[in-house]
Amino acid sequence: MSGPALLYEKGDGIAYLTFNRPQVRNAVNPEALCRLADAWQDYAEDDSLRVAIITGAGDEAFTAGADLGTLIPLLSGARQPQDDWDRRVLTDPQMRERVMLREFPLYKPIICAINGFSIGLGTELLPATDLRIAAAHAAFAVNEVTRGFMPGGGSAVRLAHQVPLCKAMEILLVGSGSAHKKPGVSVW
Repeated sequence: MSGPALLYEKGDGIAYLTFNRPQVRNAVNPEALCRLADAWQDYAEDDSLRVAIITGAGDEAFTAGADLGTLIPLLSGARQPQDDWDRRVLTDPQMRERVMLREFPLYKPIICAINGFSIGLGTELLPATDLRIAAAHAAFAVNEVTRGFMPGGGSAVRLAHQVPLCKAMEILLVGSGSAHKKPGVSVW
């Protein structure tokens, strides 16, 4: 990995957030989770910032969602914390709320620049943003159900407010989305 798992830069009133793990399709590990929570907190508190833009490094993925090899085993207790990032994920009760912009007052706009596919946590973050700009090759899915767990980022509530209820239910219960183009499964 080159640099932090999430880059946070500020300039001319703009906060730039970039998932920075292109070698693993910008999958969110404990470090990226902590850095994203910190970036949202700083953005909310910095009066010089007027807008935030979040994207992913490279052109293959915005983010593949949670890193199934590090973050999920940590959260489920299948692996013990190995560093300060891991320990912080487990001990900061409000971190996941800040990351997903739930119960976190933020009165500034967020633009999401989707430069590839967005799966799981990545797609769950989208409904919390104000503007979404997607590359022509972007694809989306909330596929936690295909892994046997419930989306934890707020999609179960937010998605139905942004797409028709029957489409939201299909996406959430079947794990469909434009990243999963299968015969007989519609996309959104």
